Amino acid sequence: MIRQGEKLMILVKRDQRSTTEIAEAMGVDKSYLPRLYKMDKLPSRPRRRAAAVFHVPESYFTENEEDPDIAAEPDAEYRAAAPGQNETARLREELAALREELARLTKMLEQEKSINANLAEALANLSKRS
Repeated sequence: MIRQGEKLMILVKRDQRSTTEIAEAMGVDKSYLPRLYKMDKLPSRPRRRAAAVFHVPESYFTENEEDPDIAAEPDAEYRAAAPGQNETARLREELAALREELARLTKMLEQEKSINANLAEALANLSKRS
């Protein structure tokens, strides 16, 4: 089952606007978007605003379907291919690739945090010696 946050991420990735522009249109900070992507259920206010920004019904997020069937794009309406067609498989692969990329970036961020903590500790120790 696709989480509501993942549905939001799909809409954001398909949009031609920058994440900063999308965040401003939704009335949230840009740094909050990645947290929303990880949520099983979006809070009602960001969900309503996302539905308005991307011109999709709010039910797009709340339906318990395995595959989203419609998403508004700037120039045309997107519809998932019928079950068994290559388009559905391609979208699943794309979603899997996005999940892998998100996991890779999260790991890199954790490593950077660890390095920064070690550097802060080293600076603190150096300042004690002076």
